[in-house]
Amino acid sequence: QQQRLRAYQQRLALLTHDARRRDGSLAALLPPLIKLAAERSAAGGDAAAENRAALVVLAFFANHRPLGQLVPAAYQWPQPFPLVVTLRQRHDTAQHFLISAVIAAEAGTPLADAVGLWKELADARPGGSGFSFNDLAADRAGTRFGELAVRDAQRLQRRVAAGVRDADLLPEVTDLPENLPEREFQARYGGVGGAGYERMLAMIESRIDALPLFQ
Repeated sequence: QQQRLRAYQQRLALLTHDARRRDGSLAALLPPLIKLAAERSAAGGDAAAENRAALVVLAFFANHRPLGQLVPAAYQWPQPFPLVVTLRQRHDTAQHFLISAVIAAEAGTPLADAVGLWKELADARPGGSGFSFNDLAADRAGTRFGELAVRDAQRLQRRVAAGVRDADLLPEVTDLPENLPEREFQARYGGVGGAGYERMLAMIESRIDALPLFQ
C-alpha cells in the first residue's frame, strides 16, 4: 500500500511542479492520476486498490494535509507544490467531493453519507457556516465516484483518464440553498428526514444520475 501511495504522490509532485500545468481544478488533477492507475492496473495491479490510492493522495492534498499524517515515511517522499484544489471554482466543494469519494472507496456508502451529513449538521449550528445543499451534493457525487472507483474500477479509469470537466463530476448546484442556520433548516425542510429535505435530496440524486460518468 505504501508503494502505491508513493507512486501517486510522486506523480502529483511532478504534475504540480510543472508551471505550465499548475491548474488546481479537480478536472485537471484527477485524470493524470487515474491514468497512472490505469497503467499500473494494466501491468498487473489491482485496479480498485490503485484507484483508492490515487484518491487518498489527492484528498490529502486538497485538504492541505501532509500524507505523512497517514504514512510517516511519506514525509521523505517528493512533495507536491501547494495548490488550491477546486471543483466548480470552489475549494470546499472539491474537499467534500474527495473526502466522500475516499470514504466510499475505502469503507462503503453508509459511512460516507454519515460523515458528509455530520459535517453539514455541524455547519448549521451557531458559529458554523450553515447547512449547505451544495456541499451535500458534492458529498453525494463524491460518494458515487468512490463507489464506482471500486465497483467498476477499470471502466472508471478509461473514462476519467481520457479527460473530464467539472461538469462531468458534479452537476449544477449554484441554485441549491446554502448557509442555512439550524432553525431555518428545520423550519423550511423539516430537518434531516423531513419532507422538504427528502425532496431536495431526491433532486440532487436525479441530477447526479443524469451525468454520463455515473450511468
